[in-house]
Amino acid sequence: MRLIKAAVRLEIMFDKWKKNSAFSLGLGVGLVGGLALALRYAAKKAASRLIPDSISPAVFATRVSQTTYGEMVYHTAGAGEPLIFLHGIYFGASSYEWSKVYPHFTSHWQVLAPDLIGFGESQRPANALDADQHVCALREFFFEASGGRPAIVIASDISAALALLTASKHPESIARLILYQPQNLMESGRRRRPSGVGLMGRLPLFREFIYRNYLASEHFLKIWLCRFGVSQPEHLSEEMLSVITTCAQQYGAHYAIFGLFNGKLSFPLFQRLPSIPQPVTILWPEESPLFPFERGEKMVKLLPRGSLQLVSYRGVLAPLEDPEGFKKLIEEVLVGELRRIS
Repeated sequence: MRLIKAAVRLEIMFDKWKKNSAFSLGLGVGLVGGLALALRYAAKKAASRLIPDSISPAVFATRVSQTTYGEMVYHTAGAGEPLIFLHGIYFGASSYEWSKVYPHFTSHWQVLAPDLIGFGESQRPANALDADQHVCALREFFFEASGGRPAIVIASDISAALALLTASKHPESIARLILYQPQNLMESGRRRRPSGVGLMGRLPLFREFIYRNYLASEHFLKIWLCRFGVSQPEHLSEEMLSVITTCAQQYGAHYAIFGLFNGKLSFPLFQRLPSIPQPVTILWPEESPLFPFERGEKMVKLLPRGSLQLVSYRGVLAPLEDPEGFKKLIEEVLVGELRRIS
């Protein structure tokens, strides 16, 4: 907490610095010592814990897809038409988010659960991907992993918005979408940046230091997940916290997070919605900690083939919090799809 309070004070000082050239000289001298200290600690490569096997069920095979922007690790099992689960984008995100849900569907589908580039076990490039680059990587992954067949995509959070963008740009790669609370940062004006990391995030020497010692700490993640991850704090299990903390602490995981803070995943989603030809089912929480239900209604009105369903859970970890509920909701949509295919 002392680190984040110091960061807040630095941001206030930074604003004064921009307005007062005389003040900037004194501040600049003071920052030299801070930069040197941060460099000393940030230069040390953090020791990463091994990602636990619980990130995916044991019966699933782990594969690697080579994309233009890096290696994408994914888990797969089953046979049939491709069914792809995309996790959200947040601290410590990975395919683990859907791991209690997707095994249920292997009897009728080829299930694919990737870690997005920058997250989980996938490659974590220093240059965080923007929205268009994520779409390019997803299209390449879809084509390789599904053998060129259009896939049903189930996604959450910002990845749900990326799936919609992919559907508008490459409609041949997606057959249908089932999306939990799609979020787009441009229209909402939100970047999920914790207070106090603005200036620090703009200074490369500080980024890894802040991330390693504050944002990726188990203490901070537990507080953040209790607020945004689950409906009730008691629903956050030890396994959830352990896997997410371990993924968040992997070397290079901070690149994607600071890319998120800096707006690299912001794009005008609402302009794209009228051009999406696929059926889209949107699952929206009754009480969202981030966006009101009216936002989901607005999205559905812009979609040519959109439908909206109200759900009782609300956090980004809802598929882990209520896997049985998600299985039932998804199955109801897929039963109709199986009838259409047969």
